Amino acid sequence: MEQKQYKFMRENTFLEVHCIDLIEKMQDANVSKLAKAFQVTRGAISKVTKGLIETGAIERYQKPDNKKEIYFKLTEVGREIYGEHEKMHQTRIEKDGDFFSPLSEEEKNQLIGMLNKIYGQIAKELKNLGMDNYI
Repeated sequence: MEQKQYKFMRENTFLEVHCIDLIEKMQDANVSKLAKAFQVTRGAISKVTKGLIETGAIERYQKPDNKKEIYFKLTEVGREIYGEHEKMHQTRIEKDGDFFSPLSEEEKNQLIGMLNKIYGQIAKELKNLGMDNYI
């Protein structure tokens, strides 16, 4: 795969990319909905969305009948990041299919169990380091 497809990963954090992903997929994305989806504080999402607005990946809008609430939508830049992210996932799924297809259901379940344990340990360590935004 050519390097350009991973440009978004060099220029954006994990949380920024996944915030873009959710804004595209979520109807009426706002700070509260995003914070709940990521299980992080509203302050953390406010910081991420502010940065995404500054880089031109998303923009704010309000509904004519609700001037209190602020919502987010992707810009052209954000849609490009979203598209690159989706391509990366699709490529990974295709590559993973070659590995997983010969495994039995029992082998797949054992592998999932091990990966969940590894993820739990990594998440615990990141939380202890104050790096919750990488979980």
